[in-house]
Amino acid sequence: MFKSPRIQLSGRLLAFLLISFLLSFSASGVFAVTQLPQAPLYLWAEKPLVTPDREIIKDQRTYYVDNPSITPFWPDPKIANGTAAIIFPGGGYVRLAIDNEGYDLARWLNARGVTAFVVKYRMKEYGFPAPLLDGLRAVRLVRSKAKDWNLDAHKIGITGFSAGGHLAASVATRSDFAADKNDPLADVSARPDFAVLGYPVITLEGESAHAGSRAALLGENPTPSLLHENSLQYQVTANVPPIFLFHGVADQSVPVANSLMFFNEVQKFNKQSELHIYQSSIHGVGMTQGQGTISSWPQALELWLKQNGWVK
Repeated sequence: MFKSPRIQLSGRLLAFLLISFLLSFSASGVFAVTQLPQAPLYLWAEKPLVTPDREIIKDQRTYYVDNPSITPFWPDPKIANGTAAIIFPGGGYVRLAIDNEGYDLARWLNARGVTAFVVKYRMKEYGFPAPLLDGLRAVRLVRSKAKDWNLDAHKIGITGFSAGGHLAASVATRSDFAADKNDPLADVSARPDFAVLGYPVITLEGESAHAGSRAALLGENPTPSLLHENSLQYQVTANVPPIFLFHGVADQSVPVANSLMFFNEVQKFNKQSELHIYQSSIHGVGMTQGQGTISSWPQALELWLKQNGWVK
């Protein structure tokens, strides 16, 4: 009876074949992607977690964030361009519209080669300055990992909607805010390289203020100095990064005056910035399509990102 010959491979040959196989995966990018973190990362990993963690999800909204984190979204390595965007969903500092103003935008950015990080930040249960500290730490964390995560440390942007826009605008204008000297990332710059603000809360003073966001962030009876400090039209300086803003002219929740007053200050210092005002009364449009001209804001954003070299 015919017997098939036995093929015997030396240990050296087996090792060579295994290494060749692994290198082929690494070169294609497949192996590199698996080494990137896939699960959410706690922003303050050096501190003990708050227990019990009260976080819940209700009606696609996240409530009671005790342990702030970032959830990474990685683009296909074939199109990744090194740009990153850190996303702050809105929700009046009470809840986070985590899908429509977070995960959906992250996937849109991924399709354009941008790495995205959706932030769960502390809200009314902690009040000011906890959200701002979380926002600044998110920028520092991503920038500190730029080399490990194949990012360009000079192309780290932020995005925020509504109250998340207030947080993003705070990060963009207050990047030097009270860093803890014991923070292991204190020496890493928290200044974003660009910011995208959708129908943002800007002022906490007067008729144009969003009362709900003001109360959740600062309490029912904030001092005039605290109101002034967190009304971000007063915080714009020559250090402000390029800003992209969009807003509905008849926004029924956050008056368009918020974007107008902020852009009026930004344009004094940064001519790479843009403001888009749409014929709309919708607040919270996020990535929803079919809502009139305001649903075209992602196309305007893409053109702006391309013009400034953050996407190709």
